Amino acid sequence: MSKLHLHHLEKSRSFRILWLLEELELPYQLTKYERHHGLAPKSLQKIHPMGKAPILQDNGKTLIESANIIEYLIDNYDQLSDQQDAQPISQLVLNKKFRPDYGSEAYEQYRYWLHFTESSLMPLLIIRLLFATMIEKSPIGIKQVAKLLKSGIDKSYLNHSLTEQLKMLDKHLGSNEWLAGNQFSGADIQLEFGINAMQETHSLEAKYANIHNWLKKCQARPAYQKAVDKC
Repeated sequence: MSKLHLHHLEKSRSFRILWLLEELELPYQLTKYERHHGLAPKSLQKIHPMGKAPILQDNGKTLIESANIIEYLIDNYDQLSDQQDAQPISQLVLNKKFRPDYGSEAYEQYRYWLHFTESSLMPLLIIRLLFATMIEKSPIGIKQVAKLLKSGIDKSYLNHSLTEQLKMLDKHLGSNEWLAGNQFSGADIQLEFGINAMQETHSLEAKYANIHNWLKKCQARPAYQKAVDKC
């Protein structure tokens, strides 16, 4: 049994970690969980008090949060070449396949986009999802009020904020093959989940051609396809 153990919730952010494990070609144990009434099962709380996925266990360590796990795996398991003679700090920050070298301009891009996903983009997508769910499940007498509330938030904040973010991302991808320049990285893995969700709900407009092309390249990667097959 592998020392790496991923607890994966269907249709969740934990797909990111499954994908990275396949990119790194690491052996791992996979335990899959189904949602109960749209939520993570309580059994995940036995592994971590937060009860959310992804959860990665590694030799007695239990890690949560996608970006944290991505950084952990790259720090400890990503190595472009033999670094046995390198100093420990060099092994952590240099010569990585899925992260640019620390201190480079590409690294600054990597770090920004890695945190952009959950700090900027995902909160907006979650607000959209919550309103859609509220409208769907509201009684007939409340449904119209919920629609009006959603329309007001869309017009006053959500639509403009999301448009500005997508314009910025599309412009960046117009002059960069990947988020961190020419190097595919953990930042691409982190962002794909949110952009894919937009595409699947038909809310990613065709005018963002560079984002669409980037998404196709992500999903064409062999490791991505292997991860999909294991979901």
